[in-house]
Amino acid sequence: MAIVNSRSTLATDPVRNFRFLVTFKPQDTSNTALGTTTIPMGFTSVSGLAVTTDSIPYREGGYNTTVHQIPGQTSFTPLTLQRGVILGSKQNWDWMKQLFATVQAGGSTLALGKNFRCDIEIAVLNHPVPSQGANVTSGTGAVTGPTDDVAMRFRVYNAWPTTVAYSDLNAGDNALYVEQMTLVHEGFDLNWGKFNTTTKAFEDAAEFN
Repeated sequence: MAIVNSRSTLATDPVRNFRFLVTFKPQDTSNTALGTTTIPMGFTSVSGLAVTTDSIPYREGGYNTTVHQIPGQTSFTPLTLQRGVILGSKQNWDWMKQLFATVQAGGSTLALGKNFRCDIEIAVLNHPVPSQGANVTSGTGAVTGPTDDVAMRFRVYNAWPTTVAYSDLNAGDNALYVEQMTLVHEGFDLNWGKFNTTTKAFEDAAEFN
């Protein structure tokens, strides 16, 4: 009897976790801390993509065999993003300062009613090659070169930073200086890419509306 390997094609291989891109999308285009457009950033790790719904145990007099479990409140784990510190890249710190000045100290130039929250898109990229080396033609007819197919795409809603932390300084270490940011948010959605059996390649995960 022949042994069939169910992990023998790109369609059945598990998604790798080491190729991803994080894009920040400010809800307010006048948010000077994050800029006026979408901001792609590279991080070494992203953790906390989890959702939990609490249960409410409920007993009734006419049914004493088991306890009913009723869905209660749903909570989303805060995201933790980590990256090496790059000179001149201070968006995360500016975002944290703006939040403190607006909400805590009241000394910001950000007008009342302006939004400091941000949507975040996390694209898990296909492996091993981008678009099998295909060139992509833009709307102006220019060839922009190969692009990365997205195997899955997370959209995180209404995020804002609760912590920005930096690694310890130590003259005896042989290590990078690391910035870590923790974001709370109000939920996330997930879109999957599709494997095209004709071209034997993944099609990009659909954009969120």
